[in-house]
Amino acid sequence: MGGDDLPVGRRVARWRVRRRMSQQVFADRLGKSKSWVDKVERGVRTLDRYSVIQEIAEVLRIDPALLLGTQLPSSDRTGALDGVDGLRAALARYDPTAAAVSSAELERHVAHAWLTYQHAHYAQVVRALPGLLDAARSRHATVPEGAAELLVRTYRLSSSVLVKLGEADLGWLAADRAVAVAGDDPALAGTAAVAVGQALRALGRGRLALAVTVAAARRVAPRPVRDAPPVRQALCGTLLIEAALAAAEHGDPRRADELIDLAAGIAVRVGAGDDRRRGGPPA
Repeated sequence: MGGDDLPVGRRVARWRVRRRMSQQVFADRLGKSKSWVDKVERGVRTLDRYSVIQEIAEVLRIDPALLLGTQLPSSDRTGALDGVDGLRAALARYDPTAAAVSSAELERHVAHAWLTYQHAHYAQVVRALPGLLDAARSRHATVPEGAAELLVRTYRLSSSVLVKLGEADLGWLAADRAVAVAGDDPALAGTAAVAVGQALRALGRGRLALAVTVAAARRVAPRPVRDAPPVRQALCGTLLIEAALAAAEHGDPRRADELIDLAAGIAVRVGAGDDRRRGGPPA
């Protein structure tokens, strides 16, 4: 994808197809005409302004350098892409293969992995995740009490980094595993639903992402939302923001505005805060 010998327009077309967007949907999100997109992709129209390339990259959710062909194969990115196969193999395993570690030790490793992800060191995260997944699954299988949250967080991290690396299908699988582990716990299920929404949006399935995140928000903090504990309200707000993004990408700006207003009301009540279910950074 995006080899150096490809024209910019071809790179745009390939990433658009990978994101499962039609030319019309892509044009709408850019505020351009379908004809403009078609000319760019065929090389009839030249992209000579970096600001336009940045806008295109933002819609495609990629680094602008991937469109320009100027991104050197840094060791971090190369290592991250090479490590995806190991993470894929880990997700394909169903029986825990690692010795169970203490909850405190596992907590430290998962927290460090999230911090590493937030600093964009994806190669390190991808290398660590197969072992973390095995350890978290072993803990969940042998000492279930309190282990579900750590496993959900690990699956969610797996989903987030895979989506970031352009492996949205695999990211959706990891997110779906998080939902299965969460079971009937509304807060854990809500944390997992954030990852599901992100993966579905990356796959171009905004309508489904909207339905999943709105349903999870209602479970996390049933109406009236203000009566729910602050932690639940904050998670509900995260889900509403994710739902608003899905609505906007699905072409429903009115619904997106409504969801943003609801999330803003929650923010006023509970403050900025962080995701205290430790599912990682907010959507």
